[in-house]
Amino acid sequence: MSSNGCAMRKLLYLVAAGTLTLALGNASMAQNAVQKSPSTVLQPNVRTAAPNCCSSQSDQPVSLGDLARIERAKRKSEPKAVKIFDDDNMPRAPLTAGQKAPDLAGQESPGGPQAAGSSGQTSPRGGKVRLLDFWATWCGPCRRSLPSLKELAATYAGQDLEIIGVDEDDDRDAWQSFVSLNGMTWTQQFDEGHQMIRDYGANALPTYVLIGRDGNVVGQYVGYDSSESLAERIGPDLKKSLEGGQ
Repeated sequence: MSSNGCAMRKLLYLVAAGTLTLALGNASMAQNAVQKSPSTVLQPNVRTAAPNCCSSQSDQPVSLGDLARIERAKRKSEPKAVKIFDDDNMPRAPLTAGQKAPDLAGQESPGGPQAAGSSGQTSPRGGKVRLLDFWATWCGPCRRSLPSLKELAATYAGQDLEIIGVDEDDDRDAWQSFVSLNGMTWTQQFDEGHQMIRDYGANALPTYVLIGRDGNVVGQYVGYDSSESLAERIGPDLKKSLEGGQ
């Protein structure tokens, strides 16, 4: 081999070795840069959502459909009635339409032993239509239904309707204070020993019992519904009883 060929081969070896060394050096520098700069490392996309909301949508308007769904969910979560008796301590079934209503005990109001115009007996034919409201001061649905009951009382004021609140508290003082503070001006009765609610077969609060002029049960309505007032719920049966003489 000529001297020129040997020199050329040595030059190529030197160039290749230099290129490899340069490449290895660049790789080492890049690795060191990554290790010294953790901010350049890609992190997983993790979001922590606040309960019941999404920050990216907080400024978006709520549609009518969303509002309706929220309201339905709220109503479902609300207790409709408070159960106070079960199968073990409630021997009687609820009264049905057409049954004779049990005699009412001597009625009393916080202001006196017996309300004016109350006979203590169910109405005979030609008497008043009566609506019994079984309730208690500790009953949440009873409290929420109070404005609706007041509305019903105002709507039928001056007609032959007598509303009688039958309280199921064990504390007379709590009952008297609540009635006075909340302006419950209709007839009130304290159900001593819970005997009256047993006689009527009611096992939850609130329970409303409509009694016609003839002393027979027209209907029994259990629980509270925020979507329907008592006037709407009981009104049709009540109007028939007031107009038809039953």
